[in-house]
Amino acid sequence: MKDSLKLYQYSEKLKSELIIGMKLVKSLEGLKDKEFDGGLKVILEFFSALSVEVGIAYNSTGDERFRQVYDIVSNVDFVDVDSAIETLGKAMTIITNCAVDAYENLQREGIF
Repeated sequence: MKDSLKLYQYSEKLKSELIIGMKLVKSLEGLKDKEFDGGLKVILEFFSALSVEVGIAYNSTGDERFRQVYDIVSNVDFVDVDSAIETLGKAMTIITNCAVDAYENLQREGIF
């Protein structure tokens, strides 16, 4: 039960952070030249921090899906916004599946 609770908490947190990150990436579409370069730097820092969070989730839970998300988030090409959004969508799917699995386990235990 404790493992499921940790998995659920990390999954929900990372899901929220991915949504924010995807919105930031989408905002690059309206930027040009120096604005784009500056926006890209901010996004790279955000996803660098998100990678750390994903690493913490992996180390805490041992769930390999967090390693998959780490690999995805660490290798996104943010210059191609549409491709970046599609790639991050794959990470979102993995994180959502983690949350659903944990929720179902907790529900069976009567927590939810």
